This record gives sequence, C-alpha cells and structure tokens, in this order.
Amino acid sequence: MTIERLHDVLFSTAARAPERVALVAHDPDGGRWTYGEVAAAATAMAAQLVELGVAPGDRVALMAHNGLAWVAGFFGALAAGAVAVPINTAADPHSLVHYVTDCGAAALVIGARVERVVAQAGPGLGALTIVAPAAIAPRLATALPAARVVAAATAPATAPAVAIAPADRAAIIYTSGSTGRPRGAVLRHANVAANVRSILAYLELAEDERSLALLPFYYVYGLSVLTTAFAVGGAVIVENRFQYPTTALDTAARERVTGISGVPSTYAILMHKTDFAARLATGLPDLRWLTQAGGGMSPTLTRGVLDAIGPRRLFVMYGATEASARLAYVPPRELPEAIGSIGRAIPDVTLTVRGPDGAPCAVDEPGELYAEGPNLMEGYWNDPAETARVLGPHGYRTGDLARVDAAGRLWLVGRARDLLKVGGHRVAAKEIEDAIAEHPAVIECAVIGVPDELLGDRLRAFVVADDGSGLDAAALGAFLKDRLPGYKIPSQIDLRAALPKNPSGKIMKEALRAEP
Repeated sequence: MTIERLHDVLFSTAARAPERVALVAHDPDGGRWTYGEVAAAATAMAAQLVELGVAPGDRVALMAHNGLAWVAGFFGALAAGAVAVPINTAADPHSLVHYVTDCGAAALVIGARVERVVAQAGPGLGALTIVAPAAIAPRLATALPAARVVAAATAPATAPAVAIAPADRAAIIYTSGSTGRPRGAVLRHANVAANVRSILAYLELAEDERSLALLPFYYVYGLSVLTTAFAVGGAVIVENRFQYPTTALDTAARERVTGISGVPSTYAILMHKTDFAARLATGLPDLRWLTQAGGGMSPTLTRGVLDAIGPRRLFVMYGATEASARLAYVPPRELPEAIGSIGRAIPDVTLTVRGPDGAPCAVDEPGELYAEGPNLMEGYWNDPAETARVLGPHGYRTGDLARVDAAGRLWLVGRARDLLKVGGHRVAAKEIEDAIAEHPAVIECAVIGVPDELLGDRLRAFVVADDGSGLDAAALGAFLKDRLPGYKIPSQIDLRAALPKNPSGKIMKEALRAEP
C-alpha cells in the first residue's frame, strides 16, 4: 500500500479488508472492532466536525484514553482536513487550557473518563466546541454553559469532500516535557507517512500482526505502534492497565500478540515485577518481536531481556517527537555485539555527529547528533526562535551527545544537559546510570547534577531497588567503587519506591532537579 497521507493507513486498509479486526480494547470501555467499523466511526467524526464548522487547517484537540474514541477522533480530524492535536490524558485543568489555547483549537474531542478534568477547566475553555460521548455530553453541557457541547455522532455518514495533500499539516504533537516545557511539534502528513514507511521497512511487519499497545497513542511512539499496525492490516490490542503488569501479560497471551513495544521502564517492570521471563520460556508462543525506544535502556536490562526472549527479535530504537517517531535502530542480529548502541539511521534518514563548529566528528569523537530526512517536523508551533535553534543547515539538532564507531554504529554519550562538570571533569550522567543499573537489585535509576560552588555539579542518584533486596546507599556506593573513578560516584544516593514519570513512562528529571 502506498502511504502518502497519514489517514491512508486506516481508510485504505478498510477499503481492501473491511472485515479484518483492527482494534481490541481491554478496559471498561473495551470492545472489538473491524477496520470497516473503525473507518465508519472516523468518517462519522469527520462529517460531524465539518458540520460543526471545522475548516481545513483548523486544529482539533483530542483527549481520550487508547480505544475507539481516540482512534475515531484522530483519524476523523485528519479526514476533515484538520490538524489533530493529541493531549496527554494526565493533563490537569490548567494544562488542558494551555494546550487548547496554545494551538488555537477549533474543537475538542474527548472520550470517557476525562470529563472531570474538562469540566474543571471551566471558563478557561470559553465557547469552545466540545464533542463528547453521548453518555457524557449532557453533564458536561451543564458544567460548561459557555461551551458548545455536542454528542459524538454514531450514525453512518458520507466522508466529507476535503482535498488533503501530503504537504498539509497532519498533527501537532507536544513533546513529553521530561526535560523542559512541552513544545508542539508540527508534523505534516508526508513527515509521518515517511516515518511509517521507514519503520515498516526494518520491522518487516505482516498483515497477521497483533501489536500490544501499552503506550498512549498521544505519545509519538504509541502513535507509531498504531499507524504501523494499521498500515499492514494488523490488529492493535489496547491494554490500558499496565499498572497491573501481570494483567497486561494475561491479555498478551489471551490475544496471541505478535509484538510488544515499550520504553525502558516497561521492560524493567516486566523483568522485575512479573514472571515475564518464565512466560517467554513456556508461553506467549505467537510473540515474535519486541521494540524499545523512549530513552536508553541500560546494558544490564538489555542483556536480561535478550536472555529471556530467546529467538525472538528485539529492536532497540532511538527517535524523537520532532522526527515523527523514529531515527535509528539496531538490527536484532547485531544487538548482542552492540548493546548500548542506538545502531544506524533508519531508511531514508541521515544521522551525523558534529562538533561545535558544525564539522563532522572523527570516529569515536563525541559531538552533537543531527538528523536529516523527510520525517522531520516543520517546526514548533508558535515558537520560531526554538525552531530556528533546532532546525538548521545540518537538519534537526537532537540535543543528544553521541559518537560513531569504526563500524558506523552510533553510541549516545548523554543529553547535552546531562553532560555534567564535576570538579573540572566532564561526566556523562548516562555512564553513571549504566553502572548503577549493573547492580542486580536495581530496577531503574536517574542521575542529576546539583549546583555546587566548589565542584560545579555534585552528583545525586535516585535509585529504585527490588523489594526485599536490602540495598542501601552505602552498599551501592561500595559496588560503584569497582566500576567508576571516585569523581563519578554520586555523593548522594537516594533510594526510592518509584521515580517520577510522565504517562509515556519517561523519567522526569526536571521533577528530580526541583527537589530540595
């Protein structure tokens, strides 16, 4: 199938295979829907948005948990010629108002279980048009008398006659905010379609795929799980209950999933809090691939997952919201000898490591990582200064420090912000985090720099350990003495029950830096 516009992944598949199962949801709003049914729901949404006055190029905000409401709202907005703006379901009322006003939304489409936040946003939403499930709309209309609240259409509708070109804007996806203020990355249809084609080229997905969706669709990685599965006619198995990871594994077994995608914390939880390894040995017979992105997975955890999955393929990947999802991956056959690497650029993307003067770095010389390709965003919404800072003659400036080895593989050194200066030494937080993660009792960790008048930065580590391990700061410090020089050992080690994360599973270092 030729993918030129983002919504082609749904509507083209529905046209050729309407009876294939497209979406299965396991939650209070669950169900099982075919491609024909999902396409009909999206078409009804598109027709309703046009009837409500949404014009091509208008922004339609979308706040819903993974499921039919989200999928119909997203693809319906695209089919109406609008720009879809997915919103984090964990947003508080103030943040919701910010997102809606920042993008200038013409309408807000919501699903179940977010109405309380929408109602609490109150006057901040003004006279905004809100499309809500029929069971919610009357209550919401009472709570928001100034808004125009309508029930989502469910009757069959004719697709609106809207001309949509690949160069048109498709979505504004706000960055996770794990390292600063969220910004809206403006992605064109051609950007996301190019990334879908590139991902399919290396994942080699088949039409019988049954992808387990643990990550929220408003997150660019989660969205790529949805779009790549739809592009090949596979099914997406939605599991919104990963706070009960064993339940998610039960769903994976019952639904005979073929692929699982997660961030590092996903795999840390599966390996330490469930019988994942045992299930891989005796069950989950249909599982054939796993993908990991959303931050670097420690070498120790990567080895553990590799040992557990046996002949199944593990794709370690690297990407960014600004790149529509993906920039690099490690071919599974190379992973055992390249643990810790982000591999090579995906098809149609070029990655280079450059010094402060913009010149390419030599082999193993660290520098900043730049990306060029058709998947790169147009820019940040309403932020020309930041757009100019990250998009230039060498492409997208990722903010990640990296080196390229003699084999052409890329290795991340850390984030520019995570390159710390400790008593005159340059120290990468990632190197310390990887050393801490080697301790068998450590589940996950994060290292930050605390401003210090004498040292420049003082190292502080936050560590989550296995329950009952008895690990304490002194024991972990002694463990690190055999692995790191003294100046790289954190002077403060805090053992925690959990680390602050955003809903996509990324550790929020900004929250850690804000601690006293």
